[in-house]
Amino acid sequence: MSLIMLYVTNMLGYMLVALPFYIIGRIVFVKRMRSQVNLWRELVLGMFVLYMVGLASQTIIPQWSAGILAETGEFYFDVYLRSAQVNLIPFRTLNAYFFHTYTYVDNWNSVSLVNIIGNSFLFSPIGFLMPCLWKRWQSLKRILWIALGVTCTIEFIQLFIGRSTDIDDVILNTVGVMLGYGLFAIVHAKWDAKLKRAGYSPY
Repeated sequence: MSLIMLYVTNMLGYMLVALPFYIIGRIVFVKRMRSQVNLWRELVLGMFVLYMVGLASQTIIPQWSAGILAETGEFYFDVYLRSAQVNLIPFRTLNAYFFHTYTYVDNWNSVSLVNIIGNSFLFSPIGFLMPCLWKRWQSLKRILWIALGVTCTIEFIQLFIGRSTDIDDVILNTVGVMLGYGLFAIVHAKWDAKLKRAGYSPY
């Protein structure tokens, strides 16, 4: 659980830094385009953009550290790049998570759980928020293509920034997006039914 909280905390840090830039940029854009403002949609759009920033921080932004050296007082900034680990065999990593035990890795079960949950549920907001914002993505086929496109692009970028590239991550990420879309479909159907009972047409 502590590992999950660490990832969430790291994401929130990037999201908070991006928040004022997004607000200023969005205000300028709306004024220039003279668009009508729907408060609810603006809130959801803001959540989506900040979520994407947080997602990028954990997937395609290289790991780095910065600070002041105690010995010299000089500022340092280091980016950690290493050779990427690549797995192109489907379910190989998932099999290791579920059925293998590595005694040289502390709390292997916890590490496995974090990777499975992280790779699945971390991507579920894409499947939920995109259909909420844009009707063209209220399609199972289209959201599936988005899921594959986003996850494959991330895994490709990770080849060059020292992170692992794994076909099982693509599988878990895509499942996560589809779980988000499934939740959207349930909420959308219930909302439509509520409108119909109230005598309103949802379309």
